[in-house]
Amino acid sequence: MTGTSKRAVIEVRNLTNAFGENTVHENLNLTLYQDEILGIIGGSGSGKSVLLRTMLGLHRPSAGEVCIDGHNLHELDAAAARELEKTWGVLFQDGALFSGLSTLDNVAFPLREYTQLDDGAIENIALFKLQTAGLEPDVADRLPSSLSGGMIKRAGLARALALDPKILFLDEPTAGLDPLAAAAFDDLLLELRHILGLTVIIITHDLDTLVRVCDRIAMIIDKKIISGTLAEMMASDHSEVREYFHGTRMHAVETLHAQTQAPALKG
Repeated sequence: MTGTSKRAVIEVRNLTNAFGENTVHENLNLTLYQDEILGIIGGSGSGKSVLLRTMLGLHRPSAGEVCIDGHNLHELDAAAARELEKTWGVLFQDGALFSGLSTLDNVAFPLREYTQLDDGAIENIALFKLQTAGLEPDVADRLPSSLSGGMIKRAGLARALALDPKILFLDEPTAGLDPLAAAAFDDLLLELRHILGLTVIIITHDLDTLVRVCDRIAMIIDKKIISGTLAEMMASDHSEVREYFHGTRMHAVETLHAQTQAPALKG
């Protein structure tokens, strides 16, 4: 996929986020294109979470703007912002499920918040979203405390998909999962992108996700963004980019990925 051939869905322009004397982002620019899966990486304290919150309208930047589908997020009135919010879904790092609600009611929550559907329709949609996220119907009545880590992530994803969003924001979706569960989540994400035409932005530390899932990678360095395809990031002469993408762990992930993608030998 070439970003220039796609429509820009999110445009972050000259973004500055400062907290007192601490400037986290300074004139940061980032574009997310339609149907793209973009991974955001960066060191601890680089401002990944602040960037995500700014793109979600949860934090007003010190300067610059965030445009989603051509709308300046921080210039919208409450009603317009609420309508725009219906076009995206969010999966927070820990799933952020309501502990006192069943899994079904967690998924149904945005449907009750944003639609006028009756209870029967909401329940049917919520069950369908659970199945779409790879969960069995018998999970519906269980509380989050009885779910495994992987099931919580999938339930959170089902809730993020409840309103049929165009854009998914995922915050460390495979954090805390074992390798098999993380790989299964990555596979599900690729399948959903293909079936639903989703545009996805992921904050992640998972090198497997970067290699297997992401079309482009955006790295926060020195309060700005350096972005490109995996090949472009590997070829970068920036010292921090090279250190990240030429380490032993990345080499091992790339080698394993190449082996799994290689065609089977004919006997």
